[in-house]
Amino acid sequence: MVVEMKQVAQELALGEEEVIREALRALLRDKIRALEAECRARCAKFGVTSLAEMDELIKTGQVEEDAILDDFQNVDYLTHRIARLQKLLGEL
Repeated sequence: MVVEMKQVAQELALGEEEVIREALRALLRDKIRALEAECRARCAKFGVTSLAEMDELIKTGQVEEDAILDDFQNVDYLTHRIARLQKLLGEL
């Protein structure tokens, strides 16, 4: 079933542009939450909550770099992706 933007806007008593903006905000928030959950899960494997804490584990020798590298790189990527999406959200 296809729902027209105009129909949704009329039903919500909003302009079409506002409907699009709100839909984009909801989508970005949802994606940010999912990325944050993945980031938290990867950090939790090592008992930390951030990339900086993961880095500290490596620096202090508490965890071998080989054992954490994949998760470290993934958390780094997720952290930057979250920041980019939050920036977009702020611009809406």
